Amino acid sequence: MRKILMTGVATLASLLLFAGTASAHECFIDNRSDQGDAKAGTNSTVWTILTAQDIAGFAPPGTDQACFAAFWLANGGPESVTVRSDKTIGAGSANPNLADGQGLEHAEDVFGALFGAAVEACS
Repeated sequence: MRKILMTGVATLASLLLFAGTASAHECFIDNRSDQGDAKAGTNSTVWTILTAQDIAGFAPPGTDQACFAAFWLANGGPESVTVRSDKTIGAGSANPNLADGQGLEHAEDVFGALFGAAVEACS
């Protein structure tokens, strides 16, 4: 029963991924360089850099955040991601390049399963 409950919590958590104020829109540019991400995150008021530890903070109460961050990184999660913080880019777009792994992506689509697995492993 506990496993079923934790799977449900992990699924819900993945749906709420990046639902906090700083990352309410969770859009990121997948093919932007690390230097470009750093400059966007520090020189712009509309892009925010989230570290693995920041992402762990979005997990539900009772999740071991150190465990979450370690699991995240060990299973292919990025050390940081620079997300758009003021609006959702590409919402409702018919652009074929959206969510193709080479440009504009939504964190929930890319990292939702990993987020849920980290929650389940660390709760």
